Amino acid sequence: MKRLLTAALGGLLALGLAACGTSAAPESTGAEPVSVVLGWYPTAESGGFYAAEEQGLFAQQGLDVDIQPGGPQVSQTQVVASGRADFGLSDATTIANARAAGIPIVAVAALFQENPVGVMVHADSGAADWKDLAGRTWYVQTGQLGQEWVKRSQGIDFTTAAYNGSITTFLHDDAAVQQGWPTNEAYQAQKEGVRTRFLSYASAGYDPYNDVVFTTQDFLREHPDRVRAFLDATMHGWSAYMSDTALAEKVNTTLQQENPQLDPAANWFAWDAQRKFLTAGGTLGAMTAERWSTLVDQMTQLGALQPGLDPASLFDTSALPTVPAPTTLPPAP
Repeated sequence: MKRLLTAALGGLLALGLAACGTSAAPESTGAEPVSVVLGWYPTAESGGFYAAEEQGLFAQQGLDVDIQPGGPQVSQTQVVASGRADFGLSDATTIANARAAGIPIVAVAALFQENPVGVMVHADSGAADWKDLAGRTWYVQTGQLGQEWVKRSQGIDFTTAAYNGSITTFLHDDAAVQQGWPTNEAYQAQKEGVRTRFLSYASAGYDPYNDVVFTTQDFLREHPDRVRAFLDATMHGWSAYMSDTALAEKVNTTLQQENPQLDPAANWFAWDAQRKFLTAGGTLGAMTAERWSTLVDQMTQLGALQPGLDPASLFDTSALPTVPAPTTLPPAP
């Protein structure tokens, strides 16, 4: 199951501010060790990092990068805040919640320029827009703000049931609404012969950045050149992974080796489906003050944040290179 929730922030405050960054070791003339903890197990969603490694882009930047898998028991925020990794992947809401809790992490890039999370319905259910989903049963994860924003912005109401990782109930209920991604859940439905229509929460105005690359404020302040080098290699890795199928084949083989449970067909489906969300803004990794400000305002309106959080404190693009999104996206082989 593709995770929709990043690991909880529980226990972060107990870590103490003294552990909020890696040690400020002197820069050396050799390859600098850098580590990144993924948002989930190795899949196409993390392919750009492995592409940068495959192409030698990290080495060209003088970096020796350790890519650490995530998973349901991994709190990326906690791992980075404690200094066990230099970078992590999470979502914008988790970054905001962490800063509200006093954890000095900062977003330095956003991979998904449009948030892919949303809901899917049976293609033949007669549902074409949000208004058509009123009064239905939505299978969603508890605590997600997307469905709450839909209620607020679209003026509709519906019943919710807990999504436990299986879409079996959805498959057999033509009127059901299933939360998920247009990659994982959509592939599962297609594999079972069910045609679906997908509506992203972004289309309802709730569009927080997803797969956000973050680090600690200390690490960014003490090692700006290392952050810049890591992001440069990463964004060029993503560009190549999305546009070069020969490279993608090599990377996907590596992903399969790193994650033996990975379904190769599902991974190629995700590789293809995710690209429009990664390239939506035209520039890879880009972030704007307006998007972060909108998120803070929406979370505050929904009661997920107390008023007063400064959106400008959540992100820093000073080390982010300008890497255009690829304009040619070949089909999956």
